[in-house]
Amino acid sequence: MGSTFVRQRLGLLGLGLCLILGVGLRLYGLGDKLLWHDELATRVFAAGYTVDEWQRALYDGRIFDVAEALHFQRHNPDRSVADGIRGLAEDDPQHPPLYYVLTRIWVGIFGDDLATLRALSALFGILTLFSVYWWAQELFRDRAAAGTSVALLAASPFFVLYAQEAREYALWALWTSLSSACLLMAIRTQRTWAWALYSLLTVLSLYTSFSSASVILAHITFLLWRERLRPTTPVAKASFLSMAATALAFLPWGYNLSQQWDAFQITMRWSREIIIPKEALLRILGQNVSRTIVDFWPELTTPLSFVVMGLAVALVLVAWVQLLRRAPPEKALLLLLFVVPIGVLLGPDLIFGGIRSISMRYLTPAWLAVILALGFLLSTPAPAWRVVRGLVLVVSLASAALNAQQQVVWTKATSVLLPEVAARINAEPRALLVGNRERHSAGNLMALSVLLKPGTQLQWLDAPKEKAWVMPKDVGTIFLFNPIPDYRVAMEAREQVRTKLLLEDHFTQLWVIEPGAH
Repeated sequence: MGSTFVRQRLGLLGLGLCLILGVGLRLYGLGDKLLWHDELATRVFAAGYTVDEWQRALYDGRIFDVAEALHFQRHNPDRSVADGIRGLAEDDPQHPPLYYVLTRIWVGIFGDDLATLRALSALFGILTLFSVYWWAQELFRDRAAAGTSVALLAASPFFVLYAQEAREYALWALWTSLSSACLLMAIRTQRTWAWALYSLLTVLSLYTSFSSASVILAHITFLLWRERLRPTTPVAKASFLSMAATALAFLPWGYNLSQQWDAFQITMRWSREIIIPKEALLRILGQNVSRTIVDFWPELTTPLSFVVMGLAVALVLVAWVQLLRRAPPEKALLLLLFVVPIGVLLGPDLIFGGIRSISMRYLTPAWLAVILALGFLLSTPAPAWRVVRGLVLVVSLASAALNAQQQVVWTKATSVLLPEVAARINAEPRALLVGNRERHSAGNLMALSVLLKPGTQLQWLDAPKEKAWVMPKDVGTIFLFNPIPDYRVAMEAREQVRTKLLLEDHFTQLWVIEPGAH
């Protein structure tokens, strides 16, 4: 009895410590990490400007000061939320408006600096700790499993990183956990208000991310399995009415997306047209699974990194086996929330080609399911599992702490080279940066402007202007950001100059017109 009491108190102490550290990591250095391409879109929208508006103003071929690019990232109190929704509906319909409307309101109240902007996601990330506890209680009816799940979520390097990103994924995780918990509560209580709340939470999730469709599909599959395809049961009737209400509430934005479908297809074309080997897809999936609890390597390049990934994936597989053997029937919902989102994206990649499934953020519901499955496994009171639980939490917290010290982490994807680009440009007494709209350049150029020193000159071009670009005189060192190769070669011949490649990765090139060549 005494040893059990001590273990319980130590468990509570460990949970409390993980919560404190998890909250602290979500709030630490919010303004220090690189503002990257996707976050830039959030910041400009929150400031009150549309994509068309700032690009029309800056991509006109003139030379302007970096301060003008920063102007479009400062909150404009004269713009209304309704203006922003209209702009989003026209320019970026693949992103439903809820998160972006909330950011507009947030920066209007608290300020538009980067740390404040990201603090909204941190708040959602912290709230998700409480919603996952509720969800785990509905699933397992076990405080130890619920507490362990929360500790794992608090320490998870993946969820810490996305609680610090000015995008919708932390809010989506919150709605996913709340709606899944509410679904189980509605089934258990059969209260009308519970089904209404489930419908509301599902609508909010859809208005946050279209990928919520995979969550809804998992929920529907679970309901069909649970009710044995019988349409007349009380649960079947209530869930049908709830889903119908959800569909009606989402109809306006769904109709808008259908009207902008061609634009949506163009923006997502990269996910279908880039082809990588099937073994690479599976390796990336394994790395993404492991990143829920360990994240020391941006890429798997060493034997140790592969071994650690393999151990993490093996632990997750053991968790699923134990869940299927021992958990209550509601475990089917958790398994479906892992299988369906991954299957919806990975299946087409394996069959038709593409990289839909490699972006970890699009599979957030699956990683929540992994956390809860691990929470169930690692709450086992056997001494060996207590040791494993402690090791996993230490490794997760160490991973998150390591990421917290870095300006550039793997989540910054297309923008990881920007700090080096800025350092090269800022080293020159006078500089002109010439850029275009190709290869993510528009968003990256705006994100780069935050890193450039005051007084830096910019000249941004659309394709026709870049093709006919005339090199200006007396502007200092001229840098070319992601120049179109044919246009750059033609410019060299036309202007009788030489260019030199300074920096390059998969998404970014920085060239310089060599000194003395003009």
